[in-house]
Amino acid sequence: MKIIGLNHGEINSSAALAIDGRIVAGAPEERFNRVKRTRDFPAQALRYCLDFAGIDMTDCDAVAQAWNPAAHWVKYNPTISKVRNRREDYFYSVPDNLLRFAPRKEMDWVEQSFAGGALPPVYYVTHHRCHAANAFFMSPFDEAAILTSDFRGEFESTTMGKGRGNELDIFSRQIMPNSLGMIYATFTELLGYEPDGDEWKVMALSAFDVDCAKTLNKLKQTVNLGPNGTLEVDQSYYKGAIIDQPRLYTDKLVELLGGRVGKPGEIANEWHHEIARSMQLLAEEIAFHFLKYLWEKTRVPNLALSGGFFMNCVVNGKIPEMTPFKNVYISYAPADVGNSIGAALYTHHQIKKLPRVQGFNSSSIGPSFTHKDVVATLTRRGIPYKHCNNPAETVADLLAEGEVVSVLQGRMEFGERALGNRSILADPRNNQMKDKVNASIKYREGYRPFAPATLWERAHEFFDVPEGYFCPYMEKVVPVRSQHHKNLPAIVHIDGSARLQTVRQEDNPFFHSVILHFGKKTGFPVVMNTSFNVNGEPVVCSPDDAVSTFFNSGLRYLMIEDCLISK
Repeated sequence: MKIIGLNHGEINSSAALAIDGRIVAGAPEERFNRVKRTRDFPAQALRYCLDFAGIDMTDCDAVAQAWNPAAHWVKYNPTISKVRNRREDYFYSVPDNLLRFAPRKEMDWVEQSFAGGALPPVYYVTHHRCHAANAFFMSPFDEAAILTSDFRGEFESTTMGKGRGNELDIFSRQIMPNSLGMIYATFTELLGYEPDGDEWKVMALSAFDVDCAKTLNKLKQTVNLGPNGTLEVDQSYYKGAIIDQPRLYTDKLVELLGGRVGKPGEIANEWHHEIARSMQLLAEEIAFHFLKYLWEKTRVPNLALSGGFFMNCVVNGKIPEMTPFKNVYISYAPADVGNSIGAALYTHHQIKKLPRVQGFNSSSIGPSFTHKDVVATLTRRGIPYKHCNNPAETVADLLAEGEVVSVLQGRMEFGERALGNRSILADPRNNQMKDKVNASIKYREGYRPFAPATLWERAHEFFDVPEGYFCPYMEKVVPVRSQHHKNLPAIVHIDGSARLQTVRQEDNPFFHSVILHFGKKTGFPVVMNTSFNVNGEPVVCSPDDAVSTFFNSGLRYLMIEDCLISK
């Protein structure tokens, strides 16, 4: 069973290929067209998936798109269905008119078939069902509670449910304007940042220890947490549901917070810290309100999360402490980019009713390049290089000497985070390293932290986590053990925390070897890891991308497979 999943027209379009229920290939379109967070049809990503499997479109059994126009058939839409502009509108208007003669009901998916096998059937799957499928079917759990939350899907902003085997049961839905994701985006914009893009920055700002009790109490006035895990947003403060007006916030919200609005590009100060911290604490309270009800409803120790809100690794890291859930899973792509994966898995399990395949799901499902490919690129561009017999040890040696090294190894990671294959690595012992990489390599705000990657088997020695703690996708923030704050200053955030990645040898032999050898040389098997890109650009995909980014930044060393480039 070969199913193509698409996230087209939404933030960060992508394509993925599932074969017999396992994702074998996938990529965001931005990595190919080099337009960050592109909404273009993922044509190049789709071509990669087909080429990877050696198939063409007619070999596929289904295509699944992660958005469902049928969701709007819950009511008659006369602007489309009564006054038809084009005959192409029949695809929508005929069913809409027919439903005037039948009970209208919600449809989680709708199928489009093609005569003569011109194309495989196309399934349009509701946005939050794709999130739920991404959460549960990628998880290691046979049974789990499921929570999805983002700005909005067709109508939904939050859903709760339970997964078991190859079945999903969504029993609670909240719709716009009652949206936790919208609240977070609103304050991102109010602070002077780009909503639906710069929430990372606000999360980083929220770690500063400022007195925000008064501001937090003001923010609590703008929402109501009701029974059964519900959220009610006061629309006199938020207007994210009114899509034809500028700004997500109202004048009333600005007045509530003292009349100030952040300016794009201004240096963050105590006001930014206070608003960001208050908003983060409010968001956490709302999320834990959802989770309290979900626990009461399911009483299942396993929890699977998805949706853009759960890119918030601060919340993710607190869930075991703040809720009864014992085991928490967030995939490597919980935001919209991962809905191509979710659409394909939903179609396999829920529509086709096929068996589930479990096991570790690596994010390394993108393109890879051979030594011959790399040499051809470097020769064509006239770039000298050195062949390395053991590239992992060479990288570790350079890191131990205080150098910053960019790497392109193996298959590209799918999600928003580079996990060792398209990474910039540095020595976390150097207290100047964070500022250096932010200023001269990444070209981004100096307060933004960098993540540590460590050996899975030794994570508990340096971070306040139990032995065997598994965090492979850099998806949770955890405390750094206090005795190591001074030893690893480049990865310790202002509040003593870090966004941890644990690396197992069987999951990523190259990256594990880098960290292992760095630990042998320094005594600290921890490296600083950030994505191989500069601010405003997608993560690199190909050797050409890597070389271009290398020469357009302050990087001095680049290891592409076994070829070392320096300047």
